[in-house]
Amino acid sequence: MSDQPSRLELVRFARRVVVQQATAAARQLDGWIADEERREAEWRRGEEMLPPPPEWLLQYG
Repeated sequence: MSDQPSRLELVRFARRVVVQQATAAARQLDGWIADEERREAEWRRGEEMLPPPPEWLLQYG
């Protein structure tokens, strides 16, 4: 038999490569989503910790 891989083997290899790359990309996106969720949660906590606005204001003039 030939040392060359068959077309079927090449297509299966290509599929494994695509699955591997898609899995890596999905993991990277999941990391970005987690980072953004953390940032938004920190921002919300910061907003909640702000003192309420004053009930009165001083006006000059």
